Amino acid sequence: QQALSQSQPQTQPQPQQQGSGDPLCIQNTHIKFDHAINYVTTIKRRFANDPNTYKAFLEILHTYQKEQRGIKEVLDEVSELFSDHPDLLKEFTFFLPDAVQAQAKAQLDKAAAVAEARKRREAAAQRAVELELCKAAAALLLG
Repeated sequence: QQALSQSQPQTQPQPQQQGSGDPLCIQNTHIKFDHAINYVTTIKRRFANDPNTYKAFLEILHTYQKEQRGIKEVLDEVSELFSDHPDLLKEFTFFLPDAVQAQAKAQLDKAAAVAEARKRREAAAQRAVELELCKAAAALLLG
């Protein structure tokens, strides 16, 4: 019997990964993955006429993943890239590591607020132009 126990390798119990079999953890991971896919799809569709923006976003993510960019640089570049898209800026924070959530949220929310204010100013200016055009057209028609 001693020979039998010596011939069989002793196996140490392997530590289980935390949450590896937890259905809620798996479901949460699936939901996050789906959200990420939807976000990237939104970007791809929005920039269908500007594929360089979409490619630049993927490049930012790729170099971050390869640890060639720090999180501050990623935030700065995404803020610049999506400067006219406050919804994309706000949603980007969802995908960042927990350790940088607060910093990222503050920076991207600020960039989104600037973008929203710029869009409101542009919309107001457009409405003013349209109003002036309507007045001019009315004046011509009413003679």
